[in-house]
Amino acid sequence: MTGFTQNYGRVFGGMTGEPGISRENAQNLPDIFDDVLGALLPTNIYDAFIISEYMMATTPPFASVTNRVVRYFLTSIGITGASGANKEKYEKFVKGQLHLLDRCGEIGNDLLVYGNSFVSVYLPFERMLTCPHCGTRYMARKIDYRFHPTTMTFTGKCYRCNEQVTFNRQDYPSPDQSRITIRRWNPKRFELRVHPVSGKTEYYYRLEEDKLVSHITSGKAVDRFYIDEAPWDFIEACCTRMGLGTPLFKFKDESILHLKVPALAGIEMYGWGMPPLLPYLKLAYYVQLMRRYDEAIAMDYIIPFRVISPAPISNQDGQDALTVASMRGFVAAMQAMVERKRKNITDVQIAPYPINYQMLGGEGKQLAPKENLQQAMTDLINALGYPEDMYTGKLTMQTAPVAIRVFEKQYQYMVDGFNNVIDWSLTRISRHMHWDDITGTLQSTTLADDIERKALLLQAASAGDISKGTAYKTVADIDFMDEQKKIVTEQSQIQNIQQRAMAAQQAQQLNGGPEQEEGDAAGVPGGSVGATPGDVRAQAEAYAQQLLSMPDSQRRGMLIKIKQSNPTLHDQVIGIMNDIRSQARSQGGAMMLQQMQQGG
Repeated sequence: MTGFTQNYGRVFGGMTGEPGISRENAQNLPDIFDDVLGALLPTNIYDAFIISEYMMATTPPFASVTNRVVRYFLTSIGITGASGANKEKYEKFVKGQLHLLDRCGEIGNDLLVYGNSFVSVYLPFERMLTCPHCGTRYMARKIDYRFHPTTMTFTGKCYRCNEQVTFNRQDYPSPDQSRITIRRWNPKRFELRVHPVSGKTEYYYRLEEDKLVSHITSGKAVDRFYIDEAPWDFIEACCTRMGLGTPLFKFKDESILHLKVPALAGIEMYGWGMPPLLPYLKLAYYVQLMRRYDEAIAMDYIIPFRVISPAPISNQDGQDALTVASMRGFVAAMQAMVERKRKNITDVQIAPYPINYQMLGGEGKQLAPKENLQQAMTDLINALGYPEDMYTGKLTMQTAPVAIRVFEKQYQYMVDGFNNVIDWSLTRISRHMHWDDITGTLQSTTLADDIERKALLLQAASAGDISKGTAYKTVADIDFMDEQKKIVTEQSQIQNIQQRAMAAQQAQQLNGGPEQEEGDAAGVPGGSVGATPGDVRAQAEAYAQQLLSMPDSQRRGMLIKIKQSNPTLHDQVIGIMNDIRSQARSQGGAMMLQQMQQGG
């Protein structure tokens, strides 16, 4: 990292003696860029990571405004490349299981703190162990085995052969989508190698000795958890470098995604992104200096220091009585008085001597650098480009459209990084799970928050200039086709409820009700007891007229109930209905013949 240090020092360090200084005695002037805070600047990228990380962890205003800026750009994820039931399945996985939007928020925090974010997708696998004699295959996590790190082999008992064997290992992709995760890596453990011409970068990760390497290379049964979940490439890296220092794992090009904050071309970052806090470290140091002073004042000057001392008194001889009295007795009496007062705040105390009471300190309010600290924090937040409303946490953000556009363009690299993470992750997952070729992007914040644009889109959709799906998706993240399906389903359910209610009402009328009088045509089918055939015929004609005006489903239900209660009435109703239909067909045919003759 020597090149990084030299470039950083050349750009941000002293400039005395550089061409362009025309004063004759310039060499006698002090270097205006040589100050105390400048001497504390980091000398390598890893120190810059630690300082930025410390600011995020210990400075609440900086942490809160960073979280707000990142979440401002996280709107909603739109998935393309699938439709229908598959699209619903993919959206449910992305939102409900993968939590991709939450992972993007964490990646954005890494990007604004470290200036770098390293992302990969953990794709689940099943490690199968095969007996070399009988070919029986076992899931490694389902049987007892022993791993030998020196030979990288698995030994155990084959239950079919009933003997100890050295298994053949093979890893297969697992369809268990619940084990798929988005993995973020610690940037402080990476080492990069960059080609100076092509810019191609190789990524090497220093594996954790105490968290992974020691467990994989131990060969103990208790450490099987680390072996079962580790891809074989990691196991090989740990075992081949066993005893030779910290193993370096080289990521494949397609298995790691590096997001980084761009830097000036004149600052050689050697593949790294520049931490956003790095150019403003002097302001950050000044903030920490004010906080340190404020902490010291709070500890020593806020609560005053109380002192009790004996007051001078004189006896009859004109001599101070305390010169002959015991000071030890005075101190003991005062301490006892304080203890009694703390136990009983209403107790009346008696002092053997007059006393003086003094308060020392307590001037912390005048000494605390509150205004200086607040101004320093405001300067730092403004220098980073964070809007003041996000820093103060106000909910009435009425910023001018131009300012919003400038703010969004300032962090365009982060939005592009989010879209890259979403698209890259979904591509790898869909290939692993043999899904459709799906991709995804974030909805634009301008489209999500611009009220005027929303109104224009709704008007264009009403006029038929754009699809309603596009308008609703942009305005409120509503899937138009899904809503239409829900509307159809609701209408069908409402119609079914109405039909059941009507059928129940008509069945009550057929079976008679407490409000109907005996012998009413709408009462008991067939009339009351002792009804004449003429009454039954009249009732059948009334039912036939009523049933012909009903929908088919209701008509069938009514006929079934009539047949169950009065088969004779049912037969007459059917006959009358058939007669009415025949007459209608005959009349219709005659009318058509008459119209044809008149036309001729």
